[in-house]
Amino acid sequence: KFERLVAQSLPGGISSSDPFGPAAATGMLAEIQEQGNALIGGDDKDKDKMKAAADAAKKEGRSESDFNRAIAYIKDLKDLPDDSPIKQGIRCFLKWGIKPLIVIAMAYIWVGKQLYKVYKMLPMNLINIIFGIGLCFFGGVYFTSIAAIEAARQFGGADMWEHLNTVWEDGGRVADASVEDDKVDANKNQIPDVEEMSTSELINHKAFVALRAVKDPHRLQKAIIALMQVYVAVIAVLKVQFAKTVAISLGIAEQLSLPITRMVGPLLCSVMGPDLNHWVPTIIDTTVKFIAVWFATWIQAIISAFYSGLKGGRLVAEGIFNIATERGWMDKLPDCLASKPFDPDKSYLDECIQYPLAAVGFYMQIQRGFTLDFPWNLICLPLTIVEWFLRFQVYT
Repeated sequence: KFERLVAQSLPGGISSSDPFGPAAATGMLAEIQEQGNALIGGDDKDKDKMKAAADAAKKEGRSESDFNRAIAYIKDLKDLPDDSPIKQGIRCFLKWGIKPLIVIAMAYIWVGKQLYKVYKMLPMNLINIIFGIGLCFFGGVYFTSIAAIEAARQFGGADMWEHLNTVWEDGGRVADASVEDDKVDANKNQIPDVEEMSTSELINHKAFVALRAVKDPHRLQKAIIALMQVYVAVIAVLKVQFAKTVAISLGIAEQLSLPITRMVGPLLCSVMGPDLNHWVPTIIDTTVKFIAVWFATWIQAIISAFYSGLKGGRLVAEGIFNIATERGWMDKLPDCLASKPFDPDKSYLDECIQYPLAAVGFYMQIQRGFTLDFPWNLICLPLTIVEWFLRFQVYT
């Protein structure tokens, strides 16, 4: 082919004496083939060598485990200079991202400690009244958390409170030790030692302080393992409990997907254009399922709000009548309202408080759309974070 191409391109054809004759053309063709072989990987011998090396590499594989590779990677990070981009990024994130969150968390922890002190001081009947009012007016907002607490009580029992107390005590010791460590000035230069440490030194030092503050690691380990087992059991129960609602909602979405596609499909096709029309069914189906799951969550919130209203109303009524009975107020009521001596099992006065209070709380929750108004949304922010975390765990 090359010879014919050269013959057609020359006006006089190809002659034996011509520099573009058959011999020259054959030499040029051989040179082109050699260059082509070099471009695509060399001759057959080079290819065989490369193939043998690749086969040997495949057979040998990696000689180091993933754990050893991770250790080597961490060692390389340890030798990085302080002005490296990785350390600068971590330092910026810790300064402007983590520190504000730590300050906010410490503020809520302080508030939680003060509330715990008040809880220890108040009588149990008054605590039941306060908790019952919270259930009546906010139970639907935290329906996943309430269900998780009920499940944890069933699975954890009395041991769960002991383990929680263990973690709380050790956490308090670590916090107190960290506060005292921040005041240490070993070199007497009027500057706390923690402010003179680098980021890596401070992390290692605080970890050492925390480990030293825990006096019984085995007890803490046992408590954490037990709490993790309760947590896994609670998540499994919640998934089963809410799976019915989610399954029904997805079934409804499947039935509505085709009619909604016929209604909204032409509009979306005209907006997205012919090149993206194949995305229209997927977008509609995903949107319908998302709305169905949200609607199922809202229905579950209604059910939980109704239950929490009744539960909270009962706690409030029982707390009020227990306090009234202890102080002798029930014996001072007329005989038409309370029998003498007063018998709670034969009285219907607690229902007169329970059901109206539950109705008012249920109505206000629906009216607010199961949201919290200011300032309750800020006060209950930690509970809201826990609620959404549990929902993520349950619905995904």
